[in-house]
Amino acid sequence: MSRSIAERGLIGIIGCLILFAFGYFFVLNYVSTLEDPPLGNTVYILFGSAISIVSVLGVVLILKFLYDHKKKKERKERKRKKHKLFYLKDNKKNNNPE
Repeated sequence: MSRSIAERGLIGIIGCLILFAFGYFFVLNYVSTLEDPPLGNTVYILFGSAISIVSVLGVVLILKFLYDHKKKKERKERKRKKHKLFYLKDNKKNNNPE
């Protein structure tokens, strides 16, 4: 867990691209076009399409998380710089009529 968020995001994007390549090129273009695959062509077409769609969705979500994380960090920093701490004085003498 010592890696930064950007490095983990890059690793996730690379993993999604590898998954996309496997689903699209191997399953959809090779296995589903075989003469007689073990489970039938339709199963491999659905499986390859699902893998491809999930990997593209993963890339989009990772990019969204990285962008939102950066914006959230900047917003938090701006708010911290604008916010000034002040303390209310304890005026017990003024509140007690005794």
